[in-house]
Amino acid sequence: MNRQPGYSVAPQPLTGHGLFMVLLKGIALALALSALLLFIAALVLYFTAVPEKITPYLVFGVSLTAIMSGACFAGKRIGYRGWLYGGVVGFIYVALMLVIGLFALDNITVGWNLLSKLFLGFVFGATGGMWGVNR
Repeated sequence: MNRQPGYSVAPQPLTGHGLFMVLLKGIALALALSALLLFIAALVLYFTAVPEKITPYLVFGVSLTAIMSGACFAGKRIGYRGWLYGGVVGFIYVALMLVIGLFALDNITVGWNLLSKLFLGFVFGATGGMWGVNR
């Protein structure tokens, strides 16, 4: 077989600053996508006769889409351990959303509800990260 040099070289794994920047870009992508999709959802709710009782489900769906997209981006760019880095993206996304929500609400109680949101953020982020690595 005629192989030219350089074609079988595996990419070097990201470490340090490069890894941090990819994770930060994944979180930023998730936040930007979330803001865009929530804006579109708000327009749909405002201009149509869609009942407002579906709002929590809509927000949950938008959050899952944003988490999985940001985690998929990070997993694809990093190329290994997609479950871990995707989970980190999802966990930090949910933590940031909770901090932003703290400004809207005066108190957030630490309990199973908060822990389940963080856990689900990690799980769906891990799923998106694995999907990104294997894409």
